[in-house]
Amino acid sequence: HPFQPFAGNKSQRKFRTKTKVLTRLKKGDLVYVSVREVDLFDGAPTLDLEKYPKLQGAALVMQEGMIRAMAGGVENRFYNRAISAKRLMGSTFKPFVFSAALQLGWSSTDLLDNRRNVFAFMGNPYFPRPDHHSPFDFVSMSWAGVKSENVAAVWLLYHLTDQLTLPQLRELATHLKMSRKEGESYQEFSSRIRDSFGIRVTRSTLERVAYDRAVKNLEADFLFDNLAEEYQQLKHLPFGLNFDNYRANQIIALKNRKLKNRQRVELRLRTAILNRNFLVLQSVQKALRQFREYFYAQQQLELAPLDYFDTQPVQRPEGTFFADKDGSLIFLRSSKRKIPDSWQVVSDQELRLRLDGLLPGDETIFWERILLNGYVSSYAMTQVQQQMEIERAALSSSKPYSLEVLADVRDYKVMLGLQYLIKLGHQAGIASNLQPVLSFPLGSNVVSLAETVRMYETLVTGIHHVTQLPEDFTQENHDRADQDGLSIIERIEGPGGEMIYARATSTEQIYDQGVSSALSNILENTVHYGTGYYARKNVRLHSEEIHRQKQLEKLNLPVPLLGKTGTANDYRNASFLGFVPTGIASEGAALTLQKGYTVGVYVGFDSNLPMKKGNTRITGSQGALPTWSSIAEAIYSLEGIGDKLDPVDLVFNSIGLKYPDTHQVFVPVDPKQGGVIIDGRGARQALIPPAEPSILSHGRTTRAGVFKARRNFQPFWLNKK
Repeated sequence: HPFQPFAGNKSQRKFRTKTKVLTRLKKGDLVYVSVREVDLFDGAPTLDLEKYPKLQGAALVMQEGMIRAMAGGVENRFYNRAISAKRLMGSTFKPFVFSAALQLGWSSTDLLDNRRNVFAFMGNPYFPRPDHHSPFDFVSMSWAGVKSENVAAVWLLYHLTDQLTLPQLRELATHLKMSRKEGESYQEFSSRIRDSFGIRVTRSTLERVAYDRAVKNLEADFLFDNLAEEYQQLKHLPFGLNFDNYRANQIIALKNRKLKNRQRVELRLRTAILNRNFLVLQSVQKALRQFREYFYAQQQLELAPLDYFDTQPVQRPEGTFFADKDGSLIFLRSSKRKIPDSWQVVSDQELRLRLDGLLPGDETIFWERILLNGYVSSYAMTQVQQQMEIERAALSSSKPYSLEVLADVRDYKVMLGLQYLIKLGHQAGIASNLQPVLSFPLGSNVVSLAETVRMYETLVTGIHHVTQLPEDFTQENHDRADQDGLSIIERIEGPGGEMIYARATSTEQIYDQGVSSALSNILENTVHYGTGYYARKNVRLHSEEIHRQKQLEKLNLPVPLLGKTGTANDYRNASFLGFVPTGIASEGAALTLQKGYTVGVYVGFDSNLPMKKGNTRITGSQGALPTWSSIAEAIYSLEGIGDKLDPVDLVFNSIGLKYPDTHQVFVPVDPKQGGVIIDGRGARQALIPPAEPSILSHGRTTRAGVFKARRNFQPFWLNKK
């Protein structure tokens, strides 16, 4: 195209002044331009000279396993970024972890712990950080996706296998080759588990198992004693194995003078997190007992002869008492930690006055009710310690590497969950190697955009489409066959029109419809209420018919879309993956998931540089979602959805998404409380979500108005037909 510079925007005017640059342009040189307009008479284009961008990216559209459209970058003659580039896709992997959880007994209404925490795995601590401020300590699984909560997603992965019974866990382990094979001796199995998976069962490991079992088995006792809140504290309290070493490393790191203030704040927070565990409370409990002995010894000394102090010196143990705003007593072994403003110091004299006012026999209860470090009572600690004795005795009768013991070893359970995610990922269309790491939900594995789009299509539809190879393919060609390449070719015809190749596919059912619907609803809620809201606000239906177009513009109705943002660590990559429903429901103004399109977009530098400058940070919702929304709108126009829907229904109803009938219910939730279920409102059985915030789930509502989720064990191998 001819280069025709003219007075236009600021950058163009600036370019015209650079005559030295213009003089270097010669006939035949390639320049980067955009088309401003095309002359209606002779078709001559008017072009704007553009600066070649360093920022790259890709987009890919897939339908039933077929690649329908693809852009491999701003320029992709030598490198197709939609197929070849391996990128970090960030939080777009969270829904994939949710899908595995739904197959392993979890519900999208379940609450996940979203508080800053440490996750110990294979002897190393992991401190996932939120990428935004979250006011929610606990969130439902659905809202962990809606608001893209990092900590909640990692917590779910850490507890992925916790809903399984021992027989179910055994079946999972068998399929993942993490149980004893037929004919394998105990010694061979224990060596394989250590060498292949890094699982080591030591005395310390068994102590943690005893603790976990004790807390679990005490649930009924605590509920009977009306201590449900305290049980929840214990349930989320780590045992603390190796936490002393982790804490020492944080303290050493704090001594680095080159640290920035935010880094120091983070290290102090991690140190505080590591101080909150069972082993620390056990030492505080011991100190409280020593103080109790000292306190009563003081009373006896007051009645002793005056010369008694010369031979029996008394030293006060370390520890400080406080009273919170409710009057509850708190005991700290060390007061170096930050004390809440509402806590008041209680002196030894005040403590004695409290004891003097008690009725005979109430002193034991008084000491048991004291809160250790402010959150677990001395009574609760005693109960756990006594139950641990019972659990130790039970463990001593089993072999350390028996499945009965491994079923409660945290490293084994986490590795089991990670291995399931890896196998499930390959079943869902990911060919790249996936590493078993705790940052899995945050997209720490590098994959191509095509792989991620294929995975999302499998998540929403439940089906993985595989292109079949011709029967006459040799083994060498079979090994070299590229699924992405075959997904582009629909057919190959010879010069005379004869059919040389016609694409044929086979399908594999990876998720049952119930799981796919629940997961699709999480993605729909993300666009409706969360990080994908830009698409809901901007994507609209259009029509080539003028009157219908005016109607659509006046109604300004949002369309149902599914999707999830992704932002890689340090803003090195921004992505959005989602699904565009294009099926038309038989009744009403509603779309269905049938024959929809899966769309993926990412942006990022080829050099993997962070996309940040000053206070500007490019996230998935900023960098990829606008382009994704434009593609979604183009798909609706291509399919003529604006002309196919009944205009009368559009006037009186919004455009809904009709789910397949899996006997699902929509449970009302409070988005201002992290998507927590609103008890007493009841769940409504329907195919189209209601207008108010809700979660698609399966289960029943009790007479008291409490929703009870139905839990299923349906791993991918049970879905294949």
